[in-house]
Amino acid sequence: MRSSLNVKAVVLAAGKSTRFKTKKSKLSYTICGRPMVMYPISALELLDIPIAVVLGYQADVIRKMIEGYKVKNVSFVLQAEQLGTGHAVSCSRDTWEDFDDIFIMNGDMPLITSDLIQDVILTHKNSSATLTFVSAMVLDPSSYGRVSENDGKYSVIEDKDCTDDERQISKVNVGIYVINRIWLAKNIECVAKSDSGEFYLTDLIKLASDQNLNVKDVSVPFDYVRGVNNFQELWNAEQIKRSEFIKHWMAEGVRFEMAQSIHVDIDVKIGQGSFIGTGSHLLGKTVIGEDCFVGAFSIVENTTIGDSTVIHSHSVIQDSQIGGEVHVGPFARLRNNVSIGNNVQIGNFVEIKNTEIGDNSKTKHLTYLGDAKIGKAVNIGAGTITCNYDGANKFKTIIEDEAFVGSNNTLIAPINIGKGAYTAGGSTITQDVPAGGLGIGRSRQENKKDYAQKILDKKKDEIIEEESENANFNFRGAVKTKHDRQNNL
Repeated sequence: MRSSLNVKAVVLAAGKSTRFKTKKSKLSYTICGRPMVMYPISALELLDIPIAVVLGYQADVIRKMIEGYKVKNVSFVLQAEQLGTGHAVSCSRDTWEDFDDIFIMNGDMPLITSDLIQDVILTHKNSSATLTFVSAMVLDPSSYGRVSENDGKYSVIEDKDCTDDERQISKVNVGIYVINRIWLAKNIECVAKSDSGEFYLTDLIKLASDQNLNVKDVSVPFDYVRGVNNFQELWNAEQIKRSEFIKHWMAEGVRFEMAQSIHVDIDVKIGQGSFIGTGSHLLGKTVIGEDCFVGAFSIVENTTIGDSTVIHSHSVIQDSQIGGEVHVGPFARLRNNVSIGNNVQIGNFVEIKNTEIGDNSKTKHLTYLGDAKIGKAVNIGAGTITCNYDGANKFKTIIEDEAFVGSNNTLIAPINIGKGAYTAGGSTITQDVPAGGLGIGRSRQENKKDYAQKILDKKKDEIIEEESENANFNFRGAVKTKHDRQNNL
């Protein structure tokens, strides 16, 4: 497929990311839930521009990551040895076909937009330029090549090659180009090796200017095109991106408490009238309904939450489906395929894993429910545990509608508690409880009349004996107890 722009894109993603000082390619670091390299690729995909991604360092990792997003019309090129941006573009030439122009950009631009890309391409075409590059004014240009202009002729000086005067230039080349394909094919091999042994794509700007060709400089706001070369720049970019998302949802009727402390991923959806508390993290493909409340310092990941649900503070919810008018937490954890019906109450210090809970049920205190299916209008008493694992296999607990599980119950799976059944508090339930029945799994209580006074009298006698024996000892530094003497200590 070919867009009306008749442009082929080349995304440079082969570098070693040495300034990050880690073993990981910077392009795989996520910003608001998406790998950095996917932002420029997604922006190009929106314009239906076919893409060639030049890979090098950790090529297999980056390729699999991009393929996981099922990008349409993308191909991959290997730069086996990282010899600079000019060499990287040369490696991609077999993908250029007969497109009018080649759009080239670095893969570390997470703030780029499809609108900006389209504007740059249209400016290039409308001005009949041979080469167009993008520049920006920055306060700290130290990571970028400086743009020099003299009588309409342009050149870019790499930072390490700048003189002291050139380092004062605040206009920088950001790493985005549109180049006529025919001219690029004839001149890409003319780029000379630098003193560092690399081939700089920026040399083409001077080459085109020296040939008196039409070279176009498009200046844009830096925040749209800032690159990411270290963790501080990654943090800066994520702050900007996160702020974009939060402002968007504010405009849609969502309130954020201390918005600067809240993290929202790119694929999160939030209904109007909802409240997001201080320090909350909304991650992955989370969808929050209307009029919901997410309390402070909660984490919600890849979870769908129905309307008017309350997530109290410090709750962690992952990979779950939660209905409407549900209360969760505080300090609750839901994970691994949990499905909660409507009007359910999940209380403090409750952990639920791979469990389905029907409408109007309650588990309000200090409970673990794992690998369970719980019906409607069920009450789970405080301290209940489903023992789902025998050291080798997981087993299922089924609690049917309207059952009542007493406090401090241990339910040994596999087990079924029937509809409307009760279990007594403090029970260890090892057998199925029939519908309407009562399961009791504990020792019978025995009461001894007036026995409390006997216990008190015995304790008093022991204290008197202890004091009497201690008085007869002349032990320097400490007094031996009855226990010490009995054990020859």
